[in-house]
Amino acid sequence: MTGTVARGTARMLERRHVTRSGVTRISLVVTVGAAVWFSRADLVGAVAGSALLGLALCCDAVRSRMRAHRRDALTVWTVSMVAQLREYVVYVGLAFGAAAAGFASAWGWAAGALIALALRDALLVARSAPVAPAHPKRPAPPSQRRPEGLRLPEPRVPRPRGEAGAPAETVTRTRPETGGTRPGAPDGGPAPAPSLAHLARRVMVFGQPTRFLVIAVATIAVDARIAFLSLVVGCAVAITGELVDPSAREARP
Repeated sequence: MTGTVARGTARMLERRHVTRSGVTRISLVVTVGAAVWFSRADLVGAVAGSALLGLALCCDAVRSRMRAHRRDALTVWTVSMVAQLREYVVYVGLAFGAAAAGFASAWGWAAGALIALALRDALLVARSAPVAPAHPKRPAPPSQRRPEGLRLPEPRVPRPRGEAGAPAETVTRTRPETGGTRPGAPDGGPAPAPSLAHLARRVMVFGQPTRFLVIAVATIAVDARIAFLSLVVGCAVAITGELVDPSAREARP
């Protein structure tokens, strides 16, 4: 249901010539509003700020379902930078709210959360970087290069024959109702649902949607200090999980 609404909203925005960068800028404005509400340091501000954080995540869902005909390098860079900037804005709003509530160590907790987030991002980006080839392929010396226009005959490989003398064919079993095959499944059955371990790895990665959810729950239930503490703990769990189980990187958002 959520995917259908996001897809329909994406098509409506595309008809109005709204690009991915435009949706990204809208999400930044929404998170600025969330930070303003979080700075009030009361229950109304916490609820309103959490609702705006949810709206920002809805903007992300809509942007991901927009057609990629304008997904150039500038758009990718803009999305990446705004995603980081809007989270920093939310942290500033939480710090102002905690300071207004009388917590003298509010800015210290905010700095600790930012440091933990930077360490988490640095480690995950470094571990996900592609490995350079050990021996790069060098061009052959001129004396060993094949002259242009000279092609060697390809070796003839005998083709397997079937029972009736016809070439054997490779049969791919498909599902009758969809006509597609499931990768990794020999019988072409339905794709398996995400396992509990896979969902746990996604939570342990502690991506931005999870962090926004933690902020919303902590600020409504307790206060901004618990939100900052939860962010520090979550980033520490993500770093530990990456060091202990590097296979969790496939579950990153």
